[in-house]
Amino acid sequence: MKKRNINLIGSTVGILIVLGIVITVNVLLSPIRLRSDVTDEKLYTLSAGTKQLLKELDRDVTIKFYFSKSNEQLPVPFKNFAGRVRDLLKEYESRASGKLVIEEYDPKPDSDEEEWAQRYGLQGQALDMFGMGGDLYFGVVAVSGNREAVIPMIAQSVEPRLEYLLTRMVSEVTREKMAKLGIMSALPVQGGTPPSMNPMMRQSPSPAWAIVSELESQYEIETVEMNATEIPEDIDTLLVIHPMGISDDALYALDQFVLRGGRLLAFMDPACLAAQESAPPQMQQFQMPQQHSSDLNKLTSAWGITMDTTRVATDESAASMLSAGNGQAQRNAAWLMLREPHISRDEVATASLNQVMLPFAGAFDGTVAAGLEKTVLLTTADDGKMTSAMEAQMGAPSRATGAGKALTLAIRLKGKFKTAFPDGNPGAEAKEGEEKKDEGLRESAKDGIVVLVADADMLYDRFCIQRMNVFGQTLLQPSNDNLTFAVNMVEQLTGSEALIGLRSRGSFNRPFDRVLQLEKEAQIRWQAEEQRINAQLQETQQRLNELQSAKGEDQQFIMSPEQEAEIKKFRQEVFSNQQALKEVRKNLRSDIEKLGTRLKVVNIAGIPLIVALFGIVRGVWLRKTR
Repeated sequence: MKKRNINLIGSTVGILIVLGIVITVNVLLSPIRLRSDVTDEKLYTLSAGTKQLLKELDRDVTIKFYFSKSNEQLPVPFKNFAGRVRDLLKEYESRASGKLVIEEYDPKPDSDEEEWAQRYGLQGQALDMFGMGGDLYFGVVAVSGNREAVIPMIAQSVEPRLEYLLTRMVSEVTREKMAKLGIMSALPVQGGTPPSMNPMMRQSPSPAWAIVSELESQYEIETVEMNATEIPEDIDTLLVIHPMGISDDALYALDQFVLRGGRLLAFMDPACLAAQESAPPQMQQFQMPQQHSSDLNKLTSAWGITMDTTRVATDESAASMLSAGNGQAQRNAAWLMLREPHISRDEVATASLNQVMLPFAGAFDGTVAAGLEKTVLLTTADDGKMTSAMEAQMGAPSRATGAGKALTLAIRLKGKFKTAFPDGNPGAEAKEGEEKKDEGLRESAKDGIVVLVADADMLYDRFCIQRMNVFGQTLLQPSNDNLTFAVNMVEQLTGSEALIGLRSRGSFNRPFDRVLQLEKEAQIRWQAEEQRINAQLQETQQRLNELQSAKGEDQQFIMSPEQEAEIKKFRQEVFSNQQALKEVRKNLRSDIEKLGTRLKVVNIAGIPLIVALFGIVRGVWLRKTR
């Protein structure tokens, strides 16, 4: 009995010692974050740009995370999302070497935390229509000294851009001064009185474009003329919109601006509708969009990139429905409505975009020069073609010729740029008896950034926003993601190097790719059948018109036997085609149901069978070894 008691005491002491060791090790290692990101898209790993920014912080930053975690009405998916945001913020804190601190607050009703959240501008959202569930606060505030930056409400839809938004906040509160943005345009983008041929007729000034109004609230704006001989030294980023008629002096100024490290965002257009509508009213009816083309080919050709100014891009998969008159609508493949397949998902500026409209856009071609890296931002489908601007405006882009290929609509160039004017400023003239002096740069000393977009109409108010009058106030409602694209690009270019190189975080959703592929294949078959029916309808209508024109004047209102036979034949074809379309839908549902059945079998029966098989094999092996 004594020996048994000694063993029991020894076991108890041993357990307590092991438990003490575990607790001690846990306390010592708790500050250390050891994690391994095994997701395909590295969803929980900070980008290199963010790591660089956090490593180089020279002032203290406090990030205040306001989340109503004590609210019992919160749905479980939202709690999980908040957990991912919290983990991301902790990752920021661990990478900042003590320069960045995370503080979390639970703004309960009528608490000091709620009052401070409201002071910072955070928006409480009711969880139910009656407001009985209390307000939900879910926002982030970055504070450094007397500078503040706020995300009032974090929506789950912005999760792919969340790292970019947080990094931008840190950059804003640690930036020494407000970025200065230059704007150069041949269009009245900053408002003003439109030109008139009759000086006696005064017109009211037009407001600034929505894109300019949006940028004015975030940056210091300076106007740069189309015939400027140099770009001011304090301008780091230049926005060029439709550079029609730009002078050689201005082109040389742009060249030197890029070579000295300036960042250029240029929107060009082979057929500018905004320019046509901005012309004097007396001249608009005599002008066509293709008369208002713009390009920077003299400059970009040195980088290996050019844009065709006589043709526009077409894409049947991105065609828009436009009015054809007489209350009818017609598909126009040159009026592009780009969606997910046409928009880069690997770039933070475009990852969250859903629809981008480009009316009569051009396309870039060529191979980039040595030392430059090209990133495609917007593109057509693989069967994109080019057509003349005249045919596109007349609603006949289907006449596009050439082999189909993916056409590049917007690109970003990064790297070492070389001058497009090796002989110096083409507008400069040497004095008599002296040789022409060239003191310009020949090559950029550091990596530069240039973004080229083959359409300027996408920024025109008529194609990107809707103005709504609500209680006497004019509100702007975006009709697509055009402005978001432009603002995102400006934000990247005016930010730090970390923001420019920041990637978009991957999606946490895992869609059924096979189901989506089945739906896409069915849609292709559906469209093919629909186009065939429409073609037969046009042929029948043409045949009926020919039969009608062949009749005499006294038989114009009498249906001939040939017409009756043609209509009967057409009705039979329509009926058979409708049956074919039903079969397409039926086969799609059947394929999806079969796929679902196979998945259910694997999930329900497959795993238990594997476990049972493993048990049987292990049992047989143990019996043999014994």
